[in-house]
Amino acid sequence: MKRHVAATVLGVLGFFIVDSHVHWVQHDNGALLEVTGRSFDVKGWLSEHWRQAGQDCRAVQTVPNEDPMAQAVLAVIAQHSPPHSLQAELVQLRVQGDWAMADVQFKLLNPSIVLLRQLEGAWHIQDRALWSGSAAPWLPADFVRRYLQDRAPQAPQALLNCMPIDARRFALANVGALP
Repeated sequence: MKRHVAATVLGVLGFFIVDSHVHWVQHDNGALLEVTGRSFDVKGWLSEHWRQAGQDCRAVQTVPNEDPMAQAVLAVIAQHSPPHSLQAELVQLRVQGDWAMADVQFKLLNPSIVLLRQLEGAWHIQDRALWSGSAAPWLPADFVRRYLQDRAPQAPQALLNCMPIDARRFALANVGALP
């Protein structure tokens, strides 16, 4: 067999093998790349890498859990949906100006990311800007950030960008991630 014929056959065969294993699958919020039955959030992966490369966190303050501000934020969250919210534990808190973003875990509720705003000296949960539960099949960090930004467009972008979001806490184990 001549080389150009072999190369053509190999190219066509390779195309059909890839085509039978790789697909774009539509979901409610966009498309996922599916490789041999496993889904990958390519847009989320690219967005997170782009965000990490360009983020500027100088205006965002990390508040220790023992700080009175952190305790005030935790008290507001604990009163949001009792009785289960009374067992809230603050994982981390970031603040920018009069905005705060809290990562919270509970004994019986799903982990949550909560946006709060300080008005007249008191913290208030932005009810529409609260994420709780799994983001599957999407990569959690990008998905949660976009969700919160859609619900509270006036929130500072740096605050949303600079809060680390632990993928293990907000995703299911069988959802794929790009390396």
